[in-house]
Amino acid sequence: MDTIEILTVILLIAASALCVALIYYFYKIVKSVHSISSDIKGLSFKLSPILQSTFVLSEKLAHVSDEAESQLQISKSIVSDIRDRADKIMNLESKIRGGIEDTAIPLLRNFRALRKGIGSFWRTLRVNGRNNLVE
Repeated sequence: MDTIEILTVILLIAASALCVALIYYFYKIVKSVHSISSDIKGLSFKLSPILQSTFVLSEKLAHVSDEAESQLQISKSIVSDIRDRADKIMNLESKIRGGIEDTAIPLLRNFRALRKGIGSFWRTLRVNGRNNLVE
């Protein structure tokens, strides 16, 4: 046997060993990929209820948020109505006060003037009555 034949045989044996090793490692890689795939399927199976409950929770939160916003609008409306009514009452009070002051003050002045006039009349009457008695 010649060296070239020996080296060829060694090369063929090495190539065969590499092919067997390659097949073995491909088998391990495929097995790992299948394991990862089954893990992902299991994870997605477990995540499905979590995602579903998260979706339901987000819908409920949206409903609660809408309800709270509706209640806030109602509260704002009530406060606005109360504010308007208080303003109307204050305006009515100022109109009544203005009406009373506009009519009461001149009336009081007239009563004072009448009292002074009557007082002057009595004083004059007394003075003139005494003078008539004295004469």
